[in-house]
Amino acid sequence: MKLVSKFALALSLVAVSAAPAAFAQSDEKPKKEKKGKEAAAPKRNYSKPFIAAYLPVLNLLSKSKDAAAAKAEFPKVIAAIGNDDDRYEAGILAINIGAPLKDLAFQEQGIDLLIASATTPADLKREYTFRKGAIGYDGKRFADAEKHMIDAYNMGHRDNNIEFLISNAMSQQGKDADAIVWISKAIAASKAAGPVNKTYVVRAAILSAKAKNYGAAANFYKDLISAENNPDYWHDALAFFDRSRDFNPEETLDIMRLMRATDGIRFQQEYAAYLDSLSYIGVRYPAEAVSLLDEGFAKGLISRNNVTFSERYNEAKARLVEDTRTLAGTIAPAKASPKGMLATLTGDSFFSHKDYKTAKELYESALSKTPVLDKDGGDQTDRTRFRLAMSKTMLGDYAGAKTDFAMITGANRKAIAEYWLMFIDHRAKAAATPAAATPAT
Repeated sequence: MKLVSKFALALSLVAVSAAPAAFAQSDEKPKKEKKGKEAAAPKRNYSKPFIAAYLPVLNLLSKSKDAAAAKAEFPKVIAAIGNDDDRYEAGILAINIGAPLKDLAFQEQGIDLLIASATTPADLKREYTFRKGAIGYDGKRFADAEKHMIDAYNMGHRDNNIEFLISNAMSQQGKDADAIVWISKAIAASKAAGPVNKTYVVRAAILSAKAKNYGAAANFYKDLISAENNPDYWHDALAFFDRSRDFNPEETLDIMRLMRATDGIRFQQEYAAYLDSLSYIGVRYPAEAVSLLDEGFAKGLISRNNVTFSERYNEAKARLVEDTRTLAGTIAPAKASPKGMLATLTGDSFFSHKDYKTAKELYESALSKTPVLDKDGGDQTDRTRFRLAMSKTMLGDYAGAKTDFAMITGANRKAIAEYWLMFIDHRAKAAATPAAATPAT
């Protein structure tokens, strides 16, 4: 993907005055500097050979308006350079010759002279150093672009998305680790100026993923999903996040549930992963499997002609009949059990049927018997509380959900909770917007 096109040309190398301040007339020697308020130009010390070579070329450009002839004679000016003042004036002249000819390479020669001259004012040298880098960037001379743009940055240049361009120049050379550092600077500069530039964040995530740093990629996307409830952003954020850690099937399931809730599922392998987390010990949640597959078929993201999906759909559909018939009878035994895990598992079944109210009651019952231990003695308290928070989220009890998410202690689930909390913020904002727009009566 070409991120910047003809960048240097868009800058337009503005030519400075064709007749340097030190020369009053093209056929005269430099005049003495005036004193007092009129002495605006600094005193220059041009060498005599340079003056002799310079004036005829200047005449060709300014009097005869023949830039091509001036270009042809310019090597004589270069040959006569004897000091930094000469070099400075030669650089300006080259830029002015190249401008009407639209000769970027010739203008670049002038820029090189200005950069090399100690006479060039600091602010001018900074800007021309950047322009040198921009020309290199457009010419795909990325090492040259990187060097001069970093030099310009160190001189204080902060315009023209310079951090972003430096990052891209580095990436073009395969220096992705360095490119990430500079794209991070671009993001920081963008935030300081106002809303973050989304292009920068996406680029940062792509570079991080390319380096297989999926955690960093997911973290970059947090800026995007925090600012905008965009399904594509949710997909990429959660896809990178899922690859950033080792999650158990129950944890993966709650990531996939959030991806589905944000309309972020995009690919058939994600449907397959969702189904795997639903069925890693048999068809545990047939209602959720059926509704997920129906949704995928309707969107055209998966096909009924796919043997794997069609077989799993038929299996879940057959299991759903019995699951639905017996579900109501599981509530009382689960609440009566002295062990909280039965209520947790029963709550999971009701959650998969989208009966979030009953699921909430069962999770609360389980947590009243903490710690919630599974058959192997593993502590499932975090899992239970997490799904209680999910149930409250789906019921619109955002304050209650946030309280429960804040009580999660396990590292993986705490990380997953960050995304659910952002989801809550978007839902709460969406719920509040119509109310805010309704006039008071």
